[in-house]
Amino acid sequence: MTILDEKMAKELLNNGGSHVVIPDFVTEIGENAFEDCEEMTSVVIPNSVEKIGEQAFCGCIELQSLVIPASVTEIGERAFLCCAQLKSVVIPDSVTEIGAYAFHCCFELTSITVDKNNPRYDSREDCNAIIETATNTLIQGCSSTIIPDTVTTIGDSAFKNCAGLTSMVIPNSVTKIEDYAFCSCQDLISITIPDSVTQFGECAFHGCPKISEESKKRLEELGYDFDEE
Repeated sequence: MTILDEKMAKELLNNGGSHVVIPDFVTEIGENAFEDCEEMTSVVIPNSVEKIGEQAFCGCIELQSLVIPASVTEIGERAFLCCAQLKSVVIPDSVTEIGAYAFHCCFELTSITVDKNNPRYDSREDCNAIIETATNTLIQGCSSTIIPDTVTTIGDSAFKNCAGLTSMVIPNSVTKIEDYAFCSCQDLISITIPDSVTQFGECAFHGCPKISEESKKRLEELGYDFDEE
């Protein structure tokens, strides 16, 4: 087993500049390996890699292009947090563990696809989101997400800091919106929400300054309390 650590990451950056090619003897990209490598725009991850560690690419604000190979089984917490230029993500069928906030604050992210053969996650109906299949919980969305009518829970921070999200229709299947689900969606104006939603987590709509009075009123009718934010 060869873990790519911060020292090796620095050497690769020195040799490759903005375009990084990870050697094919690496089996794990270690915690914080490329954290805050602001100059990196693309990375090639070989088929030898089985794990992408916590915060491995966190803060790589210029990273635009990557392909997660079918060898990867685990993506750690905050692995791609604040990769502000990342536009698309494809999750292969090999991935069975995605840590919390793995793709949060990826402001340009508009395309999310999970391989149809993945046993744990899916992006059913081409919804541009990651859904935990067994629980029907949407764990990661983006500005182009359309929530399928089989989803029952909008997960913790699923749309947090989602730039460009101006409206959202929540289907009748949803009963719960968890903590910070739409927190800091600066562009959110309109949200259509059904009577089926009976549970709201902490600060689910905190920091949404443009949300319409009509949407606010509807949320309050269903029991959401803006005063407790």
